[in-house]
Amino acid sequence: MISTYKIMTFNIRVIVPSDPFSWEQRKNWIYTTIDTYRPDVIGMQEITPYMLEWIKAAFQETYDIYSVNRVNSIKDGEYIAILSKKTIFTVGKKGAFMLSETPSEKGSIGWDAEYPRVCQWLELSPTHKNTSVMRIYNTHLDHIGKNARQNGLQLIKKEMQRVKLPVVLTGDFNDTPDSGALHKVASMRSCYAGFNQQEKEHSLTFHDYKGGTIGSPIDYILSDNNVNLSSTKIIRDRYKEGYPSDHYPILTTITFP
Repeated sequence: MISTYKIMTFNIRVIVPSDPFSWEQRKNWIYTTIDTYRPDVIGMQEITPYMLEWIKAAFQETYDIYSVNRVNSIKDGEYIAILSKKTIFTVGKKGAFMLSETPSEKGSIGWDAEYPRVCQWLELSPTHKNTSVMRIYNTHLDHIGKNARQNGLQLIKKEMQRVKLPVVLTGDFNDTPDSGALHKVASMRSCYAGFNQQEKEHSLTFHDYKGGTIGSPIDYILSDNNVNLSSTKIIRDRYKEGYPSDHYPILTTITFP
């Protein structure tokens, strides 16, 4: 039997007063996007504690929410989160590690990074079954440190190689496909691998609230060779006068035995 799931990666943008659209506007558009496409798993990035409270209130009936802060605080810092649909999955083991020379030290900054960066993971089993079928990783790489991005991905890859389950990685890598950082995970399958040349030229994912399509992605869904990424959509939906984030969410259908 082949299992088929929809995986989304979505950088929802921290609250910045100078942005053209307020959080009060954007949170409704984020909700509509998720409600429209109904992914089975979502890897989210750029979540403040205040935003996390809204996410829990908006989605806790539909999704299990596993959030991890990059610093040791509940009032400050920035979270990433994995949301898994309750009707589809039961959450098993889960954990996180810092992208630094000291992965177990919460809040540690690695290499030339500007901020602490963290990677989280959890194992999922079909509802009412006890056997995990895959492990999902989610991360947000540093926007300044090139070495931090390269070494961060290398550390994630090393962690994934220890796992005997099919693995999927979602995240904002802050780097384009032809960068040195992505070479660290070149053996993994990319959600953009099936794009033709025209689609690759129009694969922009960070648009700074301006829209548009021409450019390269910095948001990704990757998998090991046990998972097939069968189709990918860059969601460019615009709501009323604006966009839910300065990043387009990415939706990929995955299949595996």
